[in-house]
Amino acid sequence: HMCSARACLPLRAMAESKFDAELLKMPAIASAALGASPRRSASGAFGASPQRSASLNNAQLGFVSSPSRTTSFHITQKDLHPLPDTIDMPESIYGAAMMAAVRSSQSYHKTVHGVTVCVFAGLGINILMQFYVLYCTKLYICIPAVKKVRELYAQYHQEVFIDGVFSQDAWESFDRAESLCQVPLSQPMFFLAILTIWTATCWVDLSESFRYLRLWCNLKQPNGNHATEVEFSEENLLTTAASSQTKVFIVTFVLIPKVLIAMYLWWLGARWLTATTCFQDLMLNAVALAFITELDELIYMVVVPEDIQALVQMYKIARSCNNFQFRHAHTALEDLDYVRSISDDRDKKFKVRIAWMLSVMFIVTALPITYMYGLQHVLPDYQWDVHNPCEARIADLMGLD
Repeated sequence: HMCSARACLPLRAMAESKFDAELLKMPAIASAALGASPRRSASGAFGASPQRSASLNNAQLGFVSSPSRTTSFHITQKDLHPLPDTIDMPESIYGAAMMAAVRSSQSYHKTVHGVTVCVFAGLGINILMQFYVLYCTKLYICIPAVKKVRELYAQYHQEVFIDGVFSQDAWESFDRAESLCQVPLSQPMFFLAILTIWTATCWVDLSESFRYLRLWCNLKQPNGNHATEVEFSEENLLTTAASSQTKVFIVTFVLIPKVLIAMYLWWLGARWLTATTCFQDLMLNAVALAFITELDELIYMVVVPEDIQALVQMYKIARSCNNFQFRHAHTALEDLDYVRSISDDRDKKFKVRIAWMLSVMFIVTALPITYMYGLQHVLPDYQWDVHNPCEARIADLMGLD
C-alpha cells in the first residue's frame, strides 16, 4: 500500500542509512528490493526518484535485516581472501626436498642432515630420470616418427600431384592413402583438441611450480642469522620466513628443474603427437606422455618412507595476505569508509581474477594454435592439402556419399 509522506520518512531514513548502501550492492538483495542495481545521487539517496523512494513499502525494505547485513559483510570480506593462510607442501619428491631443506635448517643433528641428503639424492634421481626418459623419447621414438611422416607426405606429393596439380585419379590409386589420412594434421580440429588437452596438462605442472616460486619469494627475511623461521602448532609446522640463501637454494635445485622439465616435455610431446601416424596411437601417446609428468610422484612413493611423507604433510608454507584482518560485522559496519574500501578492493580483486582466467584460457588455446600453424617443424613445408581428400575418403568409407 502507498504510505503517506509522514509515514514514509522512517523508511527513507532506513534507505539512506550507510549500512544499506553496501548491502544493496549485492545483486540478489538489490533485485529483491528495487528490481535494479542501486545508485547513489549527489545527495546520498538512492538513484531512484523521491517518488520511487516514497513508494517503497515495508515488505520491500523488510529484507534489510541485521542478519542479512552481517552475512553480506562477511561474504565481502571472504571474497577478498578466500584462500587459507597456509599452503601444503606438494606430495612429490619436490615437496619432500622443500621439507627436508627447511627441517635441516632447523637442526644440527647429523641424522637429520642425513635424511636431507637422501631426499635430495632421490630428487636428483628423479630429475636425471625425467631428462633421460625425455632424451630417449626424442632419440628412439620422436626422430624416427618424424622421419616416417615426412617420407609419407613427400611420397604423397610425388605420386598424387602431377605438375603441381592434385590428381583425383592418382589419389584413388595411392596405396598409402589410408596411412596419410591417419596423420594428425589431416584432421586439424581434432588434433587441435588433443594438443590443447596436452597443453593444459603441462600448464598444471607449470602453474604449480610458479605458485611455489611466488610463495618462497614472498616469505619475509628471518631475524638474526637463521636460515628459516618455523612456527609450531599441535599438528602443523608453518614456515614463515626464509633467508635469501635458502630461497636461492630451493629455487635453483627444486623449482627451476621442475619448470624446465615441464617446458621441454610440452615441446617434445607436441612434436611426437604431430608425428604420430595413427589416431589410436595418438591417444596412447598422450597417455604415455602424462606418465612422464607423474614420475616425481612415483619416485616419492617408492623412495620416501611413510614417516617422512607424514612430515611433508605436516610442513606448511605461509601465504602472504598483506596482514589483512577480518573484522566482526557488529563493529565494522559502523565504519562506512571501511565498508566502502573493502567493497572497492573486492571489485578490484574480482577484475584481476577475471583477467587471470581469461589470460589462462587464451594461452592454453592460443599456444596449440600457434604451434600447429607456425612452430611445428615435423612437416615444415606442409600445405594443408591432405584434409579435403581425406574427408572425401572417410565419407565414402562411411557410406555418407
